Amino acid sequence: RRAVALADLGGDALAPRRARMAGTATHLVISSLDLKESVTLAAVERTRGRLVETGAIPADVAEGVDAQAILTFFESELGSVVRDERNAVWQEWSFTYGLPASELNLPAGEQGDVAEEIVVVQGWIDLLVQTAEGLLVIDFKTDRVSSDEADKRAEAYRGQLELYAKAAAAIREARVLERWVYFFT
Repeated sequence: RRAVALADLGGDALAPRRARMAGTATHLVISSLDLKESVTLAAVERTRGRLVETGAIPADVAEGVDAQAILTFFESELGSVVRDERNAVWQEWSFTYGLPASELNLPAGEQGDVAEEIVVVQGWIDLLVQTAEGLLVIDFKTDRVSSDEADKRAEAYRGQLELYAKAAAAIREARVLERWVYFFT
């Protein structure tokens, strides 16, 4: 027997998947920008278009990439630090870091014998910036949040950014000055 119809779930059942795909595509556009050149709306759109042409991003997903929001970041005060040619910038900086389990803040009673173990942490920092004074860790989020919700939502990512900062500081042998969560909303 063949299914005659799928159940109508009402609304857009694929919306969360599309949002995740647009978020991934946004990260890919940012990581593909040539930061040695001026970051303009045309440059962001050109990068997005090139990624569609090469098949890295499907055209319908690329429509969910907000080129103006990306430009707004690069025109911000934080974005000017990223664009400052005196600073080294790594896009989608991947790392593998051995973290003592005792630093994971496990709930009491769960630490047991694992406190001396090493936990391997892997990740990608969206933008890692080396200034003369130290490092900036920048993580982009495409969650839709209002300005009223931003602080609470950023707090939810604190642990992730703390791990990123520990890894970057140890690997780059530099002090982390700031950790940023930037919402494209």
